[in-house]
Amino acid sequence: MRKWRLLLQVVGAVSLALGLLGCSFEVTSALDEVRYPRIHPSVPFFMPAFWSMAAVDTVLLATFIIASVMLLALRRRAAVAYTWVIAVLIIYHLTPGLLWLRPHGVGVSVAAATGVANEGTAAILAFPVPFLYALVSIVCVQIARKRLRSVGTDSSSAAR
Repeated sequence: MRKWRLLLQVVGAVSLALGLLGCSFEVTSALDEVRYPRIHPSVPFFMPAFWSMAAVDTVLLATFIIASVMLLALRRRAAVAYTWVIAVLIIYHLTPGLLWLRPHGVGVSVAAATGVANEGTAAILAFPVPFLYALVSIVCVQIARKRLRSVGTDSSSAAR
């Protein structure tokens, strides 16, 4: 039982570190955009696309960090929260591609903004290769959750 709790806490610690690294990337990206705005006629909607995606990325980063801390503290619903956050992160990273083909500069602007506005969560999803850590961590968290549930741990653990 102790090893499953430790597994949850290790995933929580690594995830927290990745989340904080992502925050530094996000802040750097935003500061660069404020200092040196990308204004070019080929990407007329870059600024709204960038700031919209950066805002969503920041909310997702905050949520990811909260879920990571919940894992570290072995909170009751930590495994479920973490799994949902990772699922939303993956969906969010796949959906901007749907807008890349839009006409009149919208698609090109969204494509250009995607790379720089999502640097924060990209740190999580690209470690060490795209989607590997995210998927492996979900599997580990769910296995630990089921093992802890099967041994009947108390309600203060992440088993439920």
